Amino acid sequence: MARRIRWQIAIALFGISVIVGLFGRLAALSASTDNPAIGGTYREAVIGSPSVPIPLLNDPITDPTGRVLISLLFDGLTRIGIDGLIEPALAEGYTVDATGEIYTFKLRSGLRWHDGTPITTDDVIFTVRTLQELETPGEPALANFWRTTLVERVDNRTVRFILSGPFAPFPALARMPILPAHLLRGIAPSEWPTGDFARRLIGSGPFRLAELRADAAILTANPTYYNGRPFLDQIELRFMATPEAAVAALLRGEVMGFAERWGTNLKTVDVPGEERRIVLPIDEYTTLTFNLRLPLFQEIPLRRALALGLNRDALIETVLNGLAQPIDTPLLPGTWADDPTIRRVPADPTVAAERLAEIDFEPGSDGIRQRGAQRLSFSLLVDQNERRLAVATAIAEQWRAIGVEVTVESVESTTLVERLRKGDFMAAIHTWTRIGPDPDVYSLWHSSQAKGGLNYAGLNDGRIDTLLEQTRSEPELAARAELYHEFQRRWLELSPAITLYQPQYLIVNSANVQGRAFASPDFANQTLFGAEDRFRDVQRWFVNSFRRLEGDLP
Repeated sequence: MARRIRWQIAIALFGISVIVGLFGRLAALSASTDNPAIGGTYREAVIGSPSVPIPLLNDPITDPTGRVLISLLFDGLTRIGIDGLIEPALAEGYTVDATGEIYTFKLRSGLRWHDGTPITTDDVIFTVRTLQELETPGEPALANFWRTTLVERVDNRTVRFILSGPFAPFPALARMPILPAHLLRGIAPSEWPTGDFARRLIGSGPFRLAELRADAAILTANPTYYNGRPFLDQIELRFMATPEAAVAALLRGEVMGFAERWGTNLKTVDVPGEERRIVLPIDEYTTLTFNLRLPLFQEIPLRRALALGLNRDALIETVLNGLAQPIDTPLLPGTWADDPTIRRVPADPTVAAERLAEIDFEPGSDGIRQRGAQRLSFSLLVDQNERRLAVATAIAEQWRAIGVEVTVESVESTTLVERLRKGDFMAAIHTWTRIGPDPDVYSLWHSSQAKGGLNYAGLNDGRIDTLLEQTRSEPELAARAELYHEFQRRWLELSPAITLYQPQYLIVNSANVQGRAFASPDFANQTLFGAEDRFRDVQRWFVNSFRRLEGDLP
């Protein structure tokens, strides 16, 4: 009997100890957090292989994979910070003089190229002067700006830029990747893509090139990176021929991530195990521009009535499968220059019809509105992109419902641009891409750009001109933002165009990829400035972690 009691007591004590242990472990886990640890590899599928992954020569539109490599291997004097604002990178800081025309940058101390060679202002000057002399730069508009900029060496760590006039967006242009003069001086840029540099791609970025193959690029952490060694040991970019192949690799677990503009192939895919989905707008938008040189579109009430009669939300849902977001002005929503309270009045076809009647456009026998002998009918020019063509057709259908006759005219993209520049159109749908972290819409809406420039609408408004001139000369960001807010209000009042939609980027990662700022609710709806910007904070990513107790356990 005594033996049985002893056994019962022993079993009870064992059970209590197990319960206490389990509760203790639960308490420890709940009071601990995942912390990044060095090590591990991140593998991502990317579409296409790099063509010219060399700064100055790369065209990000035709070679986005090459631009991704550049973003990981090279740095500029400045960079885009986690909050989307410009911050120092290779430069520890900069100053601007009272005229707004002279910018002086000072490099960080101890900077080194991936091969160990010190980085100096000679590299900066070499990069700028090479771009100024390039016959076929990857980004002609960027090269045109730098050709009017004088660059001077002050000392080994200080460089001065003298602009042709005040230009507050200049720090954003200083993101241009810097090249190693000691490896490229004396070699014609036309020879770079086939020379030794194209195989080594020595830069100063957070990762170094270990191997570049036809099917993949292997990058390793840069231990001397100015912003600290990345947590990841390695990044492997696997080049895929099609989005379908990339999704298949993701489903098989061969890669840990895939990012797709528009997200057509990723929207409904069901990745095994836990995953993180991040949806971000990218810095481009599609717009419908009126030709204000034509008597018909010189009437502001007509333009505003047409905007009221266009349901952009319906376009996005039915034509774009919900893979975009509406945009109300030429300034990207959620960026520093945008005022979220300044928005276009929601679509209302009934009110739009009333507004057209108020300016004497009444329905004719066939339902199309007329004012005397003038029929409310015009052509809508668009390129042959399948998505934009479908949008144009849907717009024509919506406007037909309020008595507006629209004939869609589709042309080659090069023809579209030529006709837009010549003003040879009535209304047109087109897209602005790679807007960047500083909007500077001067070239799109200032009256000086209306003849042969990018002000396709031909807008000529003194208030708009003044505001855009002031945004270029005002050095304080908060004051510039207020000027842009006033620009938004005036632009909506005039309605020279109807901004339609901003495409979204869908990023899918396996759950063990941590540290991405974009995955945090604090950075929801941040704008991607180019597809490569998804690696903005790559030095913080991690796949290895350890748990550390936080606070006091009870």
